[in-house]
Amino acid sequence: MVVSESTLNILTSSTSARLPADVQMPRYERDALRNGIVHLGLGAFHRAHQALYTEAVLNEGDLRWGIVGVHLRGRRLADVLRAQDQLWSVTERHAEQARTQVVGALRAALFAPEQGEAVLAALADPGVHVITSTVTEKGYSFQPASGELDLDDADLLHDLRHPAAPRSTLGVLAAGLSRRPATAPVTVVCCDNMAANGDQLRQLLLQYADRACPALRGRLTDGSIAFPNTMVDRIVPAATTGSLDWASQRLGLRDEAAIVCEPFTQWVIEDRFAGPRPAWERAGALLTGDVRPFQAMKLRLLNGSHSAIAYLGQLRGRETVAEAMADPLIRTAVRGLMFNDLLPSVTVPAGFDAATYCEQLLHRFDNPALAHRTEQIAMDGTQKVAVRWLPTLRERLAEGASCPWLERALAAWMHYLLQGHAEHGQRLTVSDPGAPALVAVLRQTLAPEALARAALSHAPVFGTEPWPDALAHRLGRHLAALQSGGTEALLASAP
Repeated sequence: MVVSESTLNILTSSTSARLPADVQMPRYERDALRNGIVHLGLGAFHRAHQALYTEAVLNEGDLRWGIVGVHLRGRRLADVLRAQDQLWSVTERHAEQARTQVVGALRAALFAPEQGEAVLAALADPGVHVITSTVTEKGYSFQPASGELDLDDADLLHDLRHPAAPRSTLGVLAAGLSRRPATAPVTVVCCDNMAANGDQLRQLLLQYADRACPALRGRLTDGSIAFPNTMVDRIVPAATTGSLDWASQRLGLRDEAAIVCEPFTQWVIEDRFAGPRPAWERAGALLTGDVRPFQAMKLRLLNGSHSAIAYLGQLRGRETVAEAMADPLIRTAVRGLMFNDLLPSVTVPAGFDAATYCEQLLHRFDNPALAHRTEQIAMDGTQKVAVRWLPTLRERLAEGASCPWLERALAAWMHYLLQGHAEHGQRLTVSDPGAPALVAVLRQTLAPEALARAALSHAPVFGTEPWPDALAHRLGRHLAALQSGGTEALLASAP
């Protein structure tokens, strides 16, 4: 067998011995790993978060928790990981400080459209006790405003007609769970940014089961399948050519799956499992009886602020979060949004210093070592805005409070969708399957207040409950400011 020079220069089991001495390697025999976890959505976040918590458990000698990873969309990374013997590196970096480890927890990287039977067999395996998922909010085929199945989702419609050959996340989960023996309890751990994410996923599966596989309903309600709620927190930018090149220089080998992320990581999990689980708390996870305060705090303060940074940054031509935070207008807006509008809406966990947490968030956003692109965060806004901003806005308005910064951010998002280009002229890439329907509604009028009212009446995002006339009036003023003077006029008028 002839081994090419390029193969000798990529990260694999055989080349890993050439890595620098300060790169942490797995401290266990990978051949002894057993399949214990199936993960749906093998993207960067999982590989820099849940996989690292599991890696720590494996490093302590509990080898029951090898991961079978499943790609539901796109085969490139599955091919990359297979070529690298399922190894990848994670570098935690802030400014010039960096720490790198190679992760060996992954036993297989399956591409569901081509290996569907293997995926369903893994989900049904009695030796698998935990199924985790990071497929983003839109990956669950539901309408965020109502929490109901999105019957306009093409993959979901396919699965409802052909449940034995699923394409969607819900369809794949339902088909795999339906195959499990009745004596094999399992816990499904949703790790996406949705309020009460475990409860939400269970409810969606119940709706799906009623339409496609009624026999599954009993399993979803008898306690043999658990859906704990979770909160995850770590800033993990999508890989770029620059980040991959930087990681390769650090490793001395090419790692096409390399991740560069921030040092901070947090995982809060509701202690509600149906069977065995990894001792993730040994790696720093917090097991608790109630995730909701942590979840709301992170969803609103971190994710809500991130979305504001993204849309203001896109309009002002700031490519990364760090560049946006270096813009005095954006920084002032983000601080005001966080402390004035979002923090008062959060129920802070007992003993937790929320003000310090907010300052930590601002420090994390400043990290110049992370090329966290505002374009990436701006994706799927019709899903994200509905869960990151609108619950806070409804609650605060009901209390008679104002949200001057949040309302300006909401107007900036609408303006971003309508404009399609930054203020200096650069064309923007709007990646959001739900955006065309909303934009069609917005383009029915040019009058700012009428535009605001049209947006608020778009039920798939804003729900069916009416919004106050005063809100539409204020949003109209903000949109008028954007139309006449851009983001500078919008933000300069804020309190």
